[in-house]
Amino acid sequence: MPTAPDVVALLVAQGELTVAGMDSFCEWSHVGGRDSAAAVRSAQHQAYQARRELLAALQAALSTPVDQEDLFILSERIDRVLTLARDAVREAEVLNRAPDAHTDKMAQRLAAGARALVAGFQLLRKDSDEAGRRADAASDAVHHIERDYREAMAELLTLDDLRAVIAGQVLYRRYLDVADAIIAVADRLWFAVLRGA
Repeated sequence: MPTAPDVVALLVAQGELTVAGMDSFCEWSHVGGRDSAAAVRSAQHQAYQARRELLAALQAALSTPVDQEDLFILSERIDRVLTLARDAVREAEVLNRAPDAHTDKMAQRLAAGARALVAGFQLLRKDSDEAGRRADAASDAVHHIERDYREAMAELLTLDDLRAVIAGQVLYRRYLDVADAIIAVADRLWFAVLRGA
């Protein structure tokens, strides 16, 4: 019999590429620049390829240690996290909007959330209770981004340049979208924990 693919390891591999991409997103959110923007795009492409490998393994596997539906949805949702971060970079480039102290702070929270998720993925088979705690940690890490967004918008609205206000609002909103995507992964990770209990 052929060796069964380690589908959880493939999910972790996709998650680790996502973390690398979110670290690049942090760098871009701090100073901007073409190199960090390119690194975000490259990581997103690599993570997408890792997702394709996981889907192929799920298709081939007769059984999996974690429910196939949970693995599929976790993979889909973690892919969305990095895709939204990449889209934020693209949109900022189109709008000619540089990152600032607010994007820097929000990106740090997002990266912490992504790291907690992947730690949870790694624990799915070993310690499901701890995997659930990592899901909570991911949600907690991004919990204050809405407050960060309000602070950023309050400062933005003091500007007289309407173009700058609109561009800033669009960019800041993207960070909220990434936070929502991280919470969606955390929710599904908890569901996988509960299903496996």
